[in-house]
Amino acid sequence: MASTTVNFNVPDSLRCITKSSPWTVPFAAGGISGVAAALVGQPFDTIKVRMQTGFKFAGAHPAGAFDCLRMTMKHEGPNALFKGLGPQLGSQFLATALLFGIQDKFLSCFSGLTGGSRNDLNLISSAGFCAGGVLAVITCPMELIKVGIQSAADIPVTRVRPSAAAVAAKPSSLELAVAVVRKVRAEHGLRGLYTGVGLTSLRCAVGNAAFFSTFELCSRLDKSQNPGVKRSHSKCALFGAIAGTSYWLGCYPIDLLKSQIQNKVVQDAETLKLSKASAQPMPWNVVAR
Repeated sequence: MASTTVNFNVPDSLRCITKSSPWTVPFAAGGISGVAAALVGQPFDTIKVRMQTGFKFAGAHPAGAFDCLRMTMKHEGPNALFKGLGPQLGSQFLATALLFGIQDKFLSCFSGLTGGSRNDLNLISSAGFCAGGVLAVITCPMELIKVGIQSAADIPVTRVRPSAAAVAAKPSSLELAVAVVRKVRAEHGLRGLYTGVGLTSLRCAVGNAAFFSTFELCSRLDKSQNPGVKRSHSKCALFGAIAGTSYWLGCYPIDLLKSQIQNKVVQDAETLKLSKASAQPMPWNVVAR
């Protein structure tokens, strides 16, 4: 068994549930960890997307990340930092819940095909690369909706039988998500929700290859320096943080392009109509498809 495999201690009261499928506990644990990561990281993600997509406050671009945070708080309040949380929760729950199981299946497959060990760092990295690429099919539509909500200055929201109070109130995240889906579908059909799926797949593949290989290297280094000592939870968290940093260092330029392309679909309908009718499509459109 590979050293990157996560072992879960299951209470006796839950063993009857987990006997039916070896995926049950990893799926649940991965999903919960993905939700926790989304809740903690959403404010940072909102600032990231706004910086990537050229968001303006009262016609002015923020000077940097801290300025974007300050202007968001000033103009929209702290709740704006959690815009797009719903799609992000769904995306992270599914992606993280499935990621480790799919990576383990790819690792077993590669090990069988090559005759190599499951502890081979190249195989671990390759399995992470493939697992991340596959999961983009699930996460791409939800990420497009999230980006659209986070970078939207004004999305038309249609309310059914709105009351006077509802008209005065700001649209909820659910209303914004529905409005983004309707806007994209009206221009491009359901296929439009998969705009940028190629870049999303590449980002997840490169990022997860870096994540799994970095976590494995940290684990091996710790094992060599502390042989026979059980790894503490704090060390696992530290290694996860280091691996997560390597994820974004490896794929951030790809994520930048992805966010800009997906934002353009939501925000720039007129430009998209022209590029769709043109015999020479825009360069970003070629990359996205």
